[in-house]
Amino acid sequence: MLKTIFENFGFVGSLILSLVIFLFSILWLAGMAGITQPKDGGKVRYKSWMVWLAVVVPVFPIAWIISQIWNHFTVMNTSKK
Repeated sequence: MLKTIFENFGFVGSLILSLVIFLFSILWLAGMAGITQPKDGGKVRYKSWMVWLAVVVPVFPIAWIISQIWNHFTVMNTSKK
C-alpha cells in the first residue's frame, strides 16, 4: 500500500497525504473527546445522537472542533478590547 501511494504521488505527495490523514484522525479523536466530555458535576453536555454522529461520521467532530476553536478565538479577541 505504501509503495502504491509512493509510486502514484511521489515523495512530496505521499508525505503531504500522510500528514493530512494523520491530522484528520487526530482532529476526529479530539472532536469525539470534546463532544463526549461531561460538564462539571457529571451532567451530559450534548445529546446522545450527537455522540453517535461523531463516531459514525468523522466530518461532524472535525467541524465541531473547528467551530469551537473559532468561538474561543472570537471570545478572546472581544475580551481584549
